[in-house]
Amino acid sequence: MVKLMSKCIVIGAGPGGMSAAIYLKRAGIDVILIEKMVPGGEMLKTNKIENYLGFDSIDGGELALRMSSQVKDLGIEIIRDDITDISYDNTFIVTGLKNKYQADYVIIATGRVPRKLGLDMEEALLNRGISYCATCDGAFYKGKEVAIVGGGDSALTEALYLSDICLKVYVLVRKDLKASDILQNRVKNKDNIVILKNVSVSQFISSDSLTGVLLNDGRKLDVNGLFIAIGGTPDISFLKNLNVDTINGYIKTDDKMRTNIKGLYAVGDVRYKDFYQIITAASDGAIAALSIREDD
Repeated sequence: MVKLMSKCIVIGAGPGGMSAAIYLKRAGIDVILIEKMVPGGEMLKTNKIENYLGFDSIDGGELALRMSSQVKDLGIEIIRDDITDISYDNTFIVTGLKNKYQADYVIIATGRVPRKLGLDMEEALLNRGISYCATCDGAFYKGKEVAIVGGGDSALTEALYLSDICLKVYVLVRKDLKASDILQNRVKNKDNIVILKNVSVSQFISSDSLTGVLLNDGRKLDVNGLFIAIGGTPDISFLKNLNVDTINGYIKTDDKMRTNIKGLYAVGDVRYKDFYQIITAASDGAIAALSIREDD
């Protein structure tokens, strides 16, 4: 296994990780950016972004591409690898499936993985009617009836996207909608979006694929697709060998993105904070990079 060395390693190429890498490079600090999938993170799952400064409206994939192009244009190396462990012995040793890496500083920017409903057959029906990304899988349900679980901005954004593809879209909300007023108003103006409040999914109905869902009030919905948009949980399993302070599974940091481990920083959705937005993730990344320049 090859060992690669750098002053700083950034794990995760979402907006937080890419922002950190850009600021580190511009500060003259050697940086390696590691991403297990494709640069962009949750932005890649977003059809339309209308609250990012500088763009009236932009597709999430396009914004991710612009960010990653800026990173590459600065000569920052983006390595595709899945990190499985981090240890510390005078320096950080970061272990991936492909390589080992060594650095004085590490920034965690791995974001969140989708939260699941936890019902029987959920794993078995993944990509056979159940999805966590409407932008990725919506086209498979063209002209069909589908449902979305969730009442936040992400859920309603996906509902609006699907409404242009699908015959009918049910939005299943445990209590009440939490999305922004502008999204709620757009959803209410869509004839083929039906909002069902105070309901939850109690059972999946399937043969080889999903054919419907049973709700907690006894109703049955005949849908071919179910999109789950109920948030996520931090992706930090690789930190098991470091005694990192967390709150509700999120990494605890100070206002300069420092964790309780010297030299280890956390940014974006993996960090415990009040607001989770693309722009706040980018801000976190910039602050972490500037803090490393200050701490070095």
